[in-house]
Amino acid sequence: MNAKIRTVMPLVAVLLTLGLFPLEQSTSAQSPRGLFGPPGNSAQARSSQSANSHCKKFTGRAVQVFDPATGIASGPVTNAGILNGTADDVINFGAGFVFTPDPNVVTYLSDTTITTIHGQLKASVAVTQSIVTGAGTEWGNINPNTSTGRFAGATGVIFLSFTAVDPNIGPFESEIVGEICFAHGLGAVNSD
Repeated sequence: MNAKIRTVMPLVAVLLTLGLFPLEQSTSAQSPRGLFGPPGNSAQARSSQSANSHCKKFTGRAVQVFDPATGIASGPVTNAGILNGTADDVINFGAGFVFTPDPNVVTYLSDTTITTIHGQLKASVAVTQSIVTGAGTEWGNINPNTSTGRFAGATGVIFLSFTAVDPNIGPFESEIVGEICFAHGLGAVNSD
């Protein structure tokens, strides 16, 4: 490998990890699921995706503070429509922590619950976080079996990107994005 490739590859890996580098271009023959979805024509995949009227993309913000005694980061979720409420991230200490090739960055598992007036959206997420700055990312799949209320049976994915005022306790300011595919349609909550 030449020096230029050794320099560019780590940057591409970081951008892919943070979701800042698009996996698909409009002229690509890949599906909207990027590199990991089934192969196919983008136009076909897009039309079948838009045909699923039970799915809703969402964005929002969360500000959480970590309590070292309980292992829970919690705080309000705002500007997220149907997901406005409170987020609780419970670190799964039993699963342990894994150091990445960067000794200042760890990966661990967390159980995320967003409690709203419509029920609880639950997801198991993988977290990658700097132990120096506190900044990091989370991503995971929505759990259809443990989510409640309007979210019972829902599937989808959730991504969070966060920064920290204090790397130990926060507050951690997060941008939240994702997609929920409801088991029973959107109904009256579509306008939230």
